[in-house]
Amino acid sequence: MNIRLQNVLTYGLGATMLSTSLSAFADNQFDDLGQYEMVEAMGAGWNLGNTLEANSNGTPSETVWGNPKTSSALIKLIKNSGFNTIRIPVSYLNKIGSAPDYKIDEAWLARVKEVVDMALAEDLYVITNIHGDGYHGVTGSWLLCDSNNQSEIKAKYKAFWEQIATMFKDYDEHLIFESMNEVFDGTYEWQSTGGTYPNANYYQNINDYNQIFVETVRPISLNNAKRWLLIPGWNTDIDLTSEARGFKIPEDKYLDRSVSGNRLMISVHYYAPWDLCGDETDAGVTRWGDEAWAADSKKCTTYGQGANSESTMSGQFDKLKTWFTSQGYPVVVGEYGTVDKTAFDSENSKYTAYWTKTLCENARRVGAVPVLWDNGHLSTAKGFATINRSANSVARTYIVEAINEAFDQEIEIDTTAPKTKLELITSYIVNLSVDDAKENPTFKCQYSGWDEVSKEISGTAKNIDVDLSPASKKEGFTNLGYLVYTNDSSYTFSVNKITINGYEFTNPIVKKDLEAAQYKNSLPNIWSGNDGEYLSDNGKAILSITANAISLMLKLDDDNSSVDNVDAVAANIIPVDGGIAVLGAEGKTIEAYTMLGTLAAKTVATNFMTSVKLQNGTYVVKVGNQAYKVVVR
Repeated sequence: MNIRLQNVLTYGLGATMLSTSLSAFADNQFDDLGQYEMVEAMGAGWNLGNTLEANSNGTPSETVWGNPKTSSALIKLIKNSGFNTIRIPVSYLNKIGSAPDYKIDEAWLARVKEVVDMALAEDLYVITNIHGDGYHGVTGSWLLCDSNNQSEIKAKYKAFWEQIATMFKDYDEHLIFESMNEVFDGTYEWQSTGGTYPNANYYQNINDYNQIFVETVRPISLNNAKRWLLIPGWNTDIDLTSEARGFKIPEDKYLDRSVSGNRLMISVHYYAPWDLCGDETDAGVTRWGDEAWAADSKKCTTYGQGANSESTMSGQFDKLKTWFTSQGYPVVVGEYGTVDKTAFDSENSKYTAYWTKTLCENARRVGAVPVLWDNGHLSTAKGFATINRSANSVARTYIVEAINEAFDQEIEIDTTAPKTKLELITSYIVNLSVDDAKENPTFKCQYSGWDEVSKEISGTAKNIDVDLSPASKKEGFTNLGYLVYTNDSSYTFSVNKITINGYEFTNPIVKKDLEAAQYKNSLPNIWSGNDGEYLSDNGKAILSITANAISLMLKLDDDNSSVDNVDAVAANIIPVDGGIAVLGAEGKTIEAYTMLGTLAAKTVATNFMTSVKLQNGTYVVKVGNQAYKVVVR
């Protein structure tokens, strides 16, 4: 499971609405977590589906859809299974009274609060919403964007959130309000007969609901003014939750002024391809992924190979990064999952586990929180369940294992292993062969913080050493910029060897999309590789390329060492003298916490390799929005 910092909370007493009892979770202490801290803390999530949103003819009833009453034992199981977040869908329907007060039934509110408190007692992050009230097919639904009585709907909606936000007004940052669930006009694009889809007027009503939600919740209390709020677009569809299709992020004018950045999250759902994920009647579609398609496409989605591809899923998450997470708005994939089709295909568990793991990896990659849909049903007909709630046990262990594997960022670094140090680059010589130069080319090297060094060589030279050593010395580690030539000659050259501080790199270019170290016209491609590419190593020296910079690292061990020994740690954290070093984290904040939550070190990575001094002990090291367990010995 993923590691996150454990917040030490001192719970106090606070008043709640519609109840004379005091809640242990009403507390003025509020840990205001920013975008990346919140996403990391929330980790992986699970839905308490088909429970508090269940209803019979418009009357909410917790057990009417076949699930047992929610217990603290179930919540403990969720926590112990590796989930850090629980989404609690709630339908209110005819539990909401008539105008003008629209008062919510006190007994139903009390039960909602009781379940929320169970989850908070296990230190889970909790998302609660208004769920089935916006479904066209549910008796008594009223939050309908295509209805004519929008004034009444909006007044009722405002009154609803006033009551919810007041009841939980003093709860800390672990509680997140979600404005609604899968609200749309009940039609689908492929069923639309002409006209623009989605309907712009209906979409504006959804935007209005979200705006009312934010403006209603924020002023009620100081904690609500800082709380993360979750906002969906049209039917929580990724493609339709974009400005181009009509979605508008609410104006957050009542956000507490002490808060830095946004405190709005975007809600989407992911069930693609549907004939794999949700169509329980389709016995033929049981597998997913390019490999599965190549082996037996008949067992894959009928939507075609594209829908079956890892690249399609990755592309959808790339949209979330472009539209939202890169703009400071975290994303919550509030529902995702697959029905159980192992009765049709014994290999189904393998492929749905792979689908699940891939989705969670994509979520982590773009800064999103995946929340697994679980409706409590284990049969093939309705089998979205992962947890057997009657037996209080994990049923589909392969799904839970897949999620934990995707979130398993724990690493243990044995710092008694060979150390690495940073060495100041004082000598830098490139051996070149140049052909076809019509005039003498000039090569230059730009050092970080230093003046560039330029050298001119003859028009045609074979195996000539070009000494681009720095003209001056500087304490500490430095980066090299890229080599370029400074005239307009057209010629071909080869890099035969690079010697840095006496260490020879005889096969200097390692880049899988280039066949050889031979280029025309210029050298920028040599130094502008992706993070983690390497020049060859002679057993002790490692030259790493990142963002037009070259980093030299020297290993302090025997002559039998290799690049693999240093780069074996997936997290790119290596042991160095006096602590650890983090590789390839330029621009990210690096924090090291003791297991008691005390900050031991904090820095911002400015180079490819950033050292962090640590005493012997166990730490949680946060690199951007990822966290790792590091043991320093």
